Amino acid sequence: MKNFLKNKIFYFFIVVFSSWFLTSCSQIIIGGATSTSMIIVQERSSKQAAIDILIKAKIEEAMFSNDYDKLFSKVRVIVYESRVLLVGTVTEQEIKAKADQISWNTKNVKEVANYITIGKNDLIDYVKDTRISLELRAKLLTDKEVSEVNFSVTTENRVLYLVGIAQNNKELNKVISHASNIAGVKKIVNLIKLKDLKNE
Repeated sequence: MKNFLKNKIFYFFIVVFSSWFLTSCSQIIIGGATSTSMIIVQERSSKQAAIDILIKAKIEEAMFSNDYDKLFSKVRVIVYESRVLLVGTVTEQEIKAKADQISWNTKNVKEVANYITIGKNDLIDYVKDTRISLELRAKLLTDKEVSEVNFSVTTENRVLYLVGIAQNNKELNKVISHASNIAGVKKIVNLIKLKDLKNE
């Protein structure tokens, strides 16, 4: 009964958040009167954005139920266009394999990129990774030639992961250039797809 109520509450919040997200995604252009005239184009449809939210929620719920300490609390899940990115540091290969299995068993998942590493992480690593991700988000947000809303970024052990849809090669190169100019980044994993090739 306790698990039943927990699941009901969990999905209630997902539905509420999805409704809010769908409303926010309906706005295509933001700005006009501002000095920067920043244009934000959401390449992902509202329907696909809602699907991605539900995929992420179901994967994280399964991880939570399976093992909070070793799996859920150690692995970050990013979903874009039904493609799942798993990033984190776990102590055992079996945990990495379990995350992969949970993701593939989730409805509507088209692809899983499992970049979970085996090892240990400490607070200093976490602070460095957080700083790198925040710095890149700030760069993308202030670049009026980049639609920041179309990209997700995360960092693990100073490896920077880029996910999303670029409208063209120029925008893709701008995003990678920003990432390359951040101090402390050891490697960039580019999983961004071009708009015209996103279904391939």
